[in-house]
Amino acid sequence: MRRRQLLALSVLAPFALVACRGEGDGEAGSGASGAADSTPNFTYSPEGYDGLTIELDRPAKRIAADFYSAAGLAQYGITPVAVFGFGQNESPGKAFDQEGVEVVGTDMELDIEALAVAEPDILVAYGNEAGDGWTWWDEKVKGQVSELVPFVPVKLSGQSPDAMFAQYAAIAKALGRDTETGAIADKRKAFDDARARIRAVAKKQDDLTVLLANFTAEINYTSNSLGIAEMLSEDGLTLVGPDATGDSSWAEVSWEKMSDYPADVVLVHDASTDYEDNPVYKRLPAVEAGQLGTWDDKRAYTYDGYAKWLNELADVLDSAKKIVKN
Repeated sequence: MRRRQLLALSVLAPFALVACRGEGDGEAGSGASGAADSTPNFTYSPEGYDGLTIELDRPAKRIAADFYSAAGLAQYGITPVAVFGFGQNESPGKAFDQEGVEVVGTDMELDIEALAVAEPDILVAYGNEAGDGWTWWDEKVKGQVSELVPFVPVKLSGQSPDAMFAQYAAIAKALGRDTETGAIADKRKAFDDARARIRAVAKKQDDLTVLLANFTAEINYTSNSLGIAEMLSEDGLTLVGPDATGDSSWAEVSWEKMSDYPADVVLVHDASTDYEDNPVYKRLPAVEAGQLGTWDDKRAYTYDGYAKWLNELADVLDSAKKIVKN
């Protein structure tokens, strides 16, 4: 994906806008993300950012977020007043109701003026290494946003799905939401049950090998060290493929080398493109046997979404046969 940096340079008195906000704005049920008046002042120390604490002298009632964080918080009944970032029409954007939510940027675009008009109390998004801005903002944008609204980072790099779920639960709790009972407990149980099913199938089919692949026309990418791959390994799946080198969690594999990594089951990344007619792909043992599933390391971190995918994966694994000699 080509990511370009565009910025609306018109920053018209954001602080005046905030000062003029009505006292009734941002209450729960008004299309914003507020909680009841009994909610304590917002304070949060994000996981993975030692020494960083975000504190307000009031509850955080109006939330801006990237699409991924909006999806992660929506399962706790939190609706943002503004969203931006990647995935508006993909997994994260589809995981929450966008009606009435202002889109202040897509991909790497950000309209600072529109963000100011939305008057957020905090902005929740995937954080950079320092935790002081979105991981894809340049210094200029980061500085402009930091003057407007406190930034609440979500650590992404190297995190497992469990760790990502825990971060969003912690933010929801800081926002005064019940993170243990009710609908969210049912969603979490469905996810846990799906994980348990994967473990049971992996134990039953313990001789199967699985390749996580992202295919493109020219080069392919595989991983056995992304957080989602580590989760599957922890649950008993035997992942195959080359190890990544350097700081990346991805290994590059040319089409000429794909046959060096045969697998009984191939999981095809949702972002794979221009691969189905490739003769090498067609000759992969798992493709010939029809033992294919899907995966996506960019899936929104919602219990519903992950439970659905894990159950689909369990179906694929449960019906698969051993076809590759170790």
